[in-house]
Amino acid sequence: LLRAAIAQAVGCWEGYIEGALPEFVSKTRVQAHRKAWTLIVQFESLVKKLTGEFNTPNWEQTRDLIFNVTGIDPYSSWVWSPDYANQNDTKTFFDGILNVRHSFAHGFSVPSTVPGLLVPGELDCAYVNKAIDCLKFFATKTDGLLEHELTHRHGCAAGWN
Repeated sequence: LLRAAIAQAVGCWEGYIEGALPEFVSKTRVQAHRKAWTLIVQFESLVKKLTGEFNTPNWEQTRDLIFNVTGIDPYSSWVWSPDYANQNDTKTFFDGILNVRHSFAHGFSVPSTVPGLLVPGELDCAYVNKAIDCLKFFATKTDGLLEHELTHRHGCAAGWN
């Protein structure tokens, strides 16, 4: 059951990114000048392709995808405090969640190097809850960044709903 919870949480994070970025691009289309619509439609197709091929939602690949699609670098906002004081510690925990998911998806045991486990190499309820909270934090923080970008840079009054 603990593995299933991690798999579902990672799947939700990946699904969130795969849905949020095309939605972001479609919301910017409203503000685009009519002459630019052809380019926007092409860009929307490219974003759908990129998000469709997105299958490892780790820190770096997610950050790169968000930056390449939106121009936003989430690095400075992705600090999950008070649990972690900086991006590096947050990244280590975040990528640990992905490593846990990767390990059992490919038939390996949980790596003993994953930070946050009470017993190295063994999933526990506290870790799973913390992993889910971490991924919720990332989704909420990313939502805030997309909202800010839409309203401030793109002048989209409706924002991110």
